[in-house]
Amino acid sequence: MIKKTTEIDAILLNLNKAIDAHYQWLVSMFHSVVARDASKPEITDNHSYGLCQFGRWIDHLGPLDNDELPYVRLMDSAHQHMHNCGRELMLAIVENHWQDAHFDAFQEGGLSFTAALTDYKIYLLTIRSNMDVLTGLPGRRVLDESFDHQLRNTDPLNLYLMLLDIDRFKLVNDTYGHLIGDVVLRTLATYLASWTRDYETVYRYGGEEFIIIVKAANDEEACRAGVRICQLVDNHAITHSEGHINITVTAGVSRAFPEEPLDVVIGRADRAMYEGKQTGRNRCMFIDEQNVINRV
Repeated sequence: MIKKTTEIDAILLNLNKAIDAHYQWLVSMFHSVVARDASKPEITDNHSYGLCQFGRWIDHLGPLDNDELPYVRLMDSAHQHMHNCGRELMLAIVENHWQDAHFDAFQEGGLSFTAALTDYKIYLLTIRSNMDVLTGLPGRRVLDESFDHQLRNTDPLNLYLMLLDIDRFKLVNDTYGHLIGDVVLRTLATYLASWTRDYETVYRYGGEEFIIIVKAANDEEACRAGVRICQLVDNHAITHSEGHINITVTAGVSRAFPEEPLDVVIGRADRAMYEGKQTGRNRCMFIDEQNVINRV
């Protein structure tokens, strides 16, 4: 699942804290060298990398998206290597058999760790820059760049795309103003994100349209998910400064077949949604392999 902006910000904060914590760890190592004290477990323990603040944090980091997993694994490996090199250097100095190679290895370990941290931060910042500013959801560009990967890695489930549009949203803006309209969009985005499963992602497609990537065993299960979302929207009023607004959405659901381009799948879902708009709104429509559209 693609992370929310708040989750990305929290990770970036922890990465910055990790750098600060290891500066303190380095000072503690200097102190131990001067004092000839090899008793501090955070420096000399064989598993010292699991005792520091960063080690404890990374052990509980998750769930991880498939794209970010290599970054986290490299960061974890580099962190362990840096601690191991620091322990070997510390013991070599205390026992008076150090060599230049000990210092070189520790320096290389530290540089590798900071490089891995930087790469992960760049990855997260790139995702964050493509988030929708108003709703905090990933935008169209994130979907464009991740769709093929999601489609290839959906087994054993099938991947479905649900395109939904707020009914008569222009009337909301005309009646209450665009500021209240923004509240509606933000609140709906929060609702949708909370109503989907951890491995499914909600995107702001544009305007009053949202896309949900649904993973389901079959068409019937995907249709149930679509109907459930539409009913939840209908049953949850949106609170704003002047009271409450009840909105509805119309959705189109289409299965994404192997190797299909994103625009083809969106095109089918859009046709299904348009049919729902033409036949009454506040409903979920499904388009099958033969392009037959039915209300579900």
